[in-house]
Amino acid sequence: MDWLTELVPPTDTRVPLSLQSFTQLFLPSLLLYYSTAALVIIPNTLYARLALLPVTLWSAWRTGTRLDLAAPYHDERLIYLNQGLTLAISTLGIRAVIWTFQLEPFYKTPDPDAPRPPKQSPFTVDQVARDAFDLCCNLRGIGWNWSKGLRIAKETRPTHSRIAFALSTFQSFVATLLLFDVLHYTVQSFSWSTFGSAAGGTIFDPQLSPIPRYLGSTLITYLAGLTICCGIQLGFYMASFTGVVLFRNDPASWPPIFNAPWLATSLAEFWAQRWHQVFRDLFVSCGSKPLAAVFGRMGTVLGAFLISGLLHVAGLWGMGRGTEFWTVAGYFLMMGVGIVLERVWRNATGHKVGGALGWVWTMLWVVCWGNFMVDAWARKGLIGSVFFPDESRPMYRIERIVSDILQ
Repeated sequence: MDWLTELVPPTDTRVPLSLQSFTQLFLPSLLLYYSTAALVIIPNTLYARLALLPVTLWSAWRTGTRLDLAAPYHDERLIYLNQGLTLAISTLGIRAVIWTFQLEPFYKTPDPDAPRPPKQSPFTVDQVARDAFDLCCNLRGIGWNWSKGLRIAKETRPTHSRIAFALSTFQSFVATLLLFDVLHYTVQSFSWSTFGSAAGGTIFDPQLSPIPRYLGSTLITYLAGLTICCGIQLGFYMASFTGVVLFRNDPASWPPIFNAPWLATSLAEFWAQRWHQVFRDLFVSCGSKPLAAVFGRMGTVLGAFLISGLLHVAGLWGMGRGTEFWTVAGYFLMMGVGIVLERVWRNATGHKVGGALGWVWTMLWVVCWGNFMVDAWARKGLIGSVFFPDESRPMYRIERIVSDILQ
């Protein structure tokens, strides 16, 4: 069907990133996104936002389905860049939908739970421009009225000066970068020829009997989860360093993104308090609230995880090797089921899940179900990704040093 091919073009017809393709495909989406952010700050702009929304979504769709960030490098180990593009552009589109239907304007406030401040002075172009840029980049809503209920971890970096904060962030970045590569290398080393390569392969070794096979895949999944944590943390360190140094942000506006999720003693604590809250507003606005209106408290939980699952399904599709619903979205839905089971336990026994047994329960549920999602990523070649030039990879350098010493 020609119309379907036009709507969702084959991945091999995507356009490599260039100045021309950036101008034609990427820049319009960014400008429309920014325009919606500016409008949601200004009162009485609902109809303008409604008029802009179809154009914004169509532009975002074209960006996510027609642009190839990895093509200029001619290295299939970089197709994760297209996964990142799809995740970013999907986030852009969802936020544009949320902002479009917002009835009251957004405003900045140090306390999102405080009552709405008195009527402010008339907006200036400079103020709107700066606030709209902050809104576009501020995924957690730090300092905005729409971030109610956000759980923030205690800051460990010095916030009394930008220089001290930047130095601490840089040191943490370097340490996390090394840990990230050690973990990634370890996961790849389980099978360099299959899932450790760009060709991909399953983490379930068919040559092993069931018990060793699934114990091995669970270890791989656990290490892959730690690798993901480090990867997200690296992105956060780069963003916070840039925000404070380049854009002169207040260091206090960049609180920690994680709160040691490996210490969680319940699934509710893991996902609501300790895991990153970057997409919290998306999941609540587009998942929890609509499904809660139909299914009550269960809909609140499952709705959030459904949107999370769909976002990750879209990201996997962006790599250009197809996608899977049940192994990817199914993982997140099972996280929601686990939280519902915790509520059932609490109602039946009068005790919350917690303590040492709660930690065992949480880690088993998160990691064991994670086998299927990590396997989907592995079969698509995601684990075989490269993040350093081969000659500069830290683990390769360490290998050479150790080899020279032993010789």
